[in-house]
Amino acid sequence: MRRTTALLFAVLTLASGLPALADDDGPVTASWTAVELNGKPVSGPTLEYTTDKASGTGGCNRFNGPITIEDDAIQIGPLVSTKMMCEGKADIESQYFAALEAARSFVIDNGTLILKDEGGHVIAKFKR
Repeated sequence: MRRTTALLFAVLTLASGLPALADDDGPVTASWTAVELNGKPVSGPTLEYTTDKASGTGGCNRFNGPITIEDDAIQIGPLVSTKMMCEGKADIESQYFAALEAARSFVIDNGTLILKDEGGHVIAKFKR
């Protein structure tokens, strides 16, 4: 199953135009920058992932946690993060972490990664 997930991830990465990095010693990776969160423009949060680990920043604090991708289904988290105080960023950061953990499906449309919640509502958009 893990090999199938890794192969699927590699195919999706290459077919979708995701920036992908791989070498013989490690997994395929992808990096995205959030541009929209809950329908509002955002800058700063990032998402980097391999076939089984998600990480990045919420604009201030670094986070990481497990990720599972199968077909168009995605599950991220539970996430853990650093706890630095960054004035003016706590609200967006907590919304971002909650959105990542609420993601249940995704689509890649014209170079944009779109995460959707269980009800199919768009909760976050990312660009390369």
